[in-house]
Amino acid sequence: MNKNEVEEHFEKQAGSYEELMVKLIPGYLEQHAIIYDLLPEGEKAYRVLDLGCGNGVLSEQVLKKYPHARIVGFDLTEEMLKAYKNKLYKYSNRFELKKGDFKTESIGNSYDIILAGLSLHHLDLEQRRNFYKTIYSALNAGGTFISRDIIIDEDEGVRTQQYELWKRFIESNGEDPEFWYSKHMQKDYPVIISEHFAWLKDAGFIKIGCHYRLFNFAVTSAMK
Repeated sequence: MNKNEVEEHFEKQAGSYEELMVKLIPGYLEQHAIIYDLLPEGEKAYRVLDLGCGNGVLSEQVLKKYPHARIVGFDLTEEMLKAYKNKLYKYSNRFELKKGDFKTESIGNSYDIILAGLSLHHLDLEQRRNFYKTIYSALNAGGTFISRDIIIDEDEGVRTQQYELWKRFIESNGEDPEFWYSKHMQKDYPVIISEHFAWLKDAGFIKIGCHYRLFNFAVTSAMK
C-alpha cells in the first residue's frame, strides 16, 4: 500500500472514522480507558507525539489528563487533521499538527510519551522493526511508548480462529466482514506478538507488556 493509497483511504473515512472503528474493532472504547490508565502519573508539562493521530481520539485522552501537556499530532491526510482541529478546538493552544508520512519524514525528538493508535500496521515488517528504533531515539529517558494495533498470534490455527471471531464481530455490527477482511489482507502488515516484543527489546525498550488483547487487536506499552 503506497502513500497515495493510504492517504486516499483515510481521506474517505475522516468524517465517520470513530463511528466506523467502533463497528470494526472489538473493545475499541474499552481500549481508550486502558490507554488512559497507562499514561504516566503526575501533571508534568509532558511533550507528546500522537503518530497517525487521526481525529485526535488519543490526543484528547492526554489533553484531559495533563493540563500542561503539549502534543504534536502527526497524520498523513489533511481531512483527518481538519477533523482533529474540529474535535479538539478548545485545546488549540496546546497542540500542533504535522501533515506527513512518518515512514519517510522526521518525527522529531525529546518526547515524554509517544502514542501510536492503529497506525503502525501500515508499515511493512522490516520498516516496522526499524521504526521502533526511531521511536526509541525520539523519546526522552524514562519515556513511554503506547501502541494500539493489529497484533496476531504465533500459531496459525489460533490466528484463523481469531480472524473468524473478528469477522463475526464485524457482521454483528452491520458491516460486510469479507470486504473488511479482504482490505486488511491487501493493505495491512500485522505483526506476530512475540516479534513485536522482540523488536521493542532489540530497539532498547524495557518494561514491555501487553495490557489488553482481544482477537487480533492489542494494547501494549514499553519504556525507554
